Amino acid sequence: MNIIDALYGGQYAELKKKGYDVNKGRFYGNLLLTAVIIIYLFLLVMVLNFINEDILDDVFRPLRRMFGRSMGKAMSKVVAIPIVAIIYVIVMLLFGSKKRYEKSYQVFSKATQQEKEKATNKMIVIFVIGLLSLVVLSITSLFL
Repeated sequence: MNIIDALYGGQYAELKKKGYDVNKGRFYGNLLLTAVIIIYLFLLVMVLNFINEDILDDVFRPLRRMFGRSMGKAMSKVVAIPIVAIIYVIVMLLFGSKKRYEKSYQVFSKATQQEKEKATNKMIVIFVIGLLSLVVLSITSLFL
């Protein structure tokens, strides 16, 4: 069992145990996986910025021309929302299809409790490492 099976299978099992609609587990799993990918994309951008600040200037120059100094809020609406939507659609097509969701639950339900915990812990570790790295780099960037 891999972490994708643990993610979607865990969502299914948790919703079924609580008596909720298990089909929403696919949506929740897609959102969680999208959040993890976005965290690591932010990390990549921050690391690139630490390496060389000029690397990102070419990317943001057209946006600065378009929005001027007040680029933060406007850019988040114009750039961030489509990026999140694109990543969500990619996740949904590659990992979160209905067929894949059902397969993940079947693999998850057949696994032993120890395998379930091990795979779930891997997913949690990946998320926590990404989130803590993002926080540390964000705080570090304030002082550099």
